[in-house]
Amino acid sequence: MKIRVLFPFLALGALVFMIGLACETTTTVTSAPPQTQPTAPPPPTAIPSPTPDAAATRSAQATQTAAVRENEIKAILAQYNIPTDAGHLLWDQDQPIAITLTGPDAEFKPFATDIRASDFVIQTDVTWDTNSWPICGIWFRSDSNFDAGAQYQFLFLRLSGLPAWAIEYHKYDRWVFTVTGEVKYSDALDLNDGATNQFLIVADDNEFTVYINGIRQGRYFDDSRKLSEGYFAFSGMQDSNETTCTFDNTWIWALK
Repeated sequence: MKIRVLFPFLALGALVFMIGLACETTTTVTSAPPQTQPTAPPPPTAIPSPTPDAAATRSAQATQTAAVRENEIKAILAQYNIPTDAGHLLWDQDQPIAITLTGPDAEFKPFATDIRASDFVIQTDVTWDTNSWPICGIWFRSDSNFDAGAQYQFLFLRLSGLPAWAIEYHKYDRWVFTVTGEVKYSDALDLNDGATNQFLIVADDNEFTVYINGIRQGRYFDDSRKLSEGYFAFSGMQDSNETTCTFDNTWIWALK
């Protein structure tokens, strides 16, 4: 009896065990997918700063330099009580100009073909290296033809060893008359070889005022009013030996 009763239970238990084993071997446990980490946004793209235009930069620098130079010249004019409210800087020398003479010789060098003026102030520093009796100078209100035309000539020289200067009117490469009446002499001139002398000339209508090394030499008139406007040139001449006239720091202030 016991055997008959136990067999169904044993068979049923075996069946349950087999079914459970089959279920255990076929069930797949699915794991949850890993969480995705958030991606950091890319850094912002750098926008390059605009590069200044080279030409514009040079132009701005040149304008600033010119303004500084103009203020320097205005300060010089103020020392001579020359008004600057109605004038402007017409020309400013950017490098020295030398005139070298050997033996009997004469030479001139125009400032620039487009530089001309009527009423103006001109200042220059002139250094002469010489073993002779040279003449260095500036021509102003000249015709465009410096050789055959007319001009006023401011000249300074060692005349027989004496410090001399004059303003003359020339035409056709010849002396016509002396605006200062005669050759003038001045202790303000430094005659030593290698010396530098500074000249400032105010030309206003037919009136000319001359300063040598800051010392006023006088005021002179050309009543004939030969020339009212023209060009400029550096000049030098001598009779013998060797001379160099070097012109530097020259500027022209137009009065009108």
